[in-house]
Amino acid sequence: MLLNEYIENTLDTTSPVFADDALVGEVLAFMQKEGLECAPVLHDGLITAMVNLMDLLPLEQSKKTKGVRLCELKLEQAECIGLDEHIFDIFSRIRTFPSTLIPVSGQGGRYAGVMEKTILLERIAAIFHLGEEAVTLELDVPSFDLKLSEVIAALEKNDTTVLSFGMYPANPEGEGIVVTFRIQTYDLFRLVKNLEKYGYSIRYSSPSFKEKDDDMREKALEFIRLMEM
Repeated sequence: MLLNEYIENTLDTTSPVFADDALVGEVLAFMQKEGLECAPVLHDGLITAMVNLMDLLPLEQSKKTKGVRLCELKLEQAECIGLDEHIFDIFSRIRTFPSTLIPVSGQGGRYAGVMEKTILLERIAAIFHLGEEAVTLELDVPSFDLKLSEVIAALEKNDTTVLSFGMYPANPEGEGIVVTFRIQTYDLFRLVKNLEKYGYSIRYSSPSFKEKDDDMREKALEFIRLMEM
């Protein structure tokens, strides 16, 4: 999904920005007055840096900052995201945005606004259905014998909807793959037991599977056996 496909209601075009020739004292006073944690710094409409309140506070009592401009502070070059980027590509660079706000560039790399980092993370969480409407199921499978279509078919055979999935190595040596599913199912307990019967190794299932009463679990298993006979 491209960023501009859903950013209309999340891009903040009114958040304060500062020109790189703005006086440090004036910028600090404004940020303190408005309660700003950070803000973009621009040069000719292009994003050059993000100024943070915590970086300026130590300079508040220094007379050396009188008449000093932002460009003289040698602020670290700011990363930005483009409206034509896919949100998954953006996520791989999320660590490069230390501030709570992420600057966004439009056509020609010109500043378009800012986005809250939490909004980006929430959107990715929604895509992978990481909310309460789904449960997690992890399977250990041999890397040489992985047929994802067969695994999904086994899940769907048990009245389960696969919402999203991901894979990662079971160990640093790369022997075996862990497949993590986000699913919807009306009976996770029955699903897990049937998968084990098919020969799948269950690495993890959401806590709703963990019954408190072992006796009740055995009775449920016996009932399932009777139904299947």
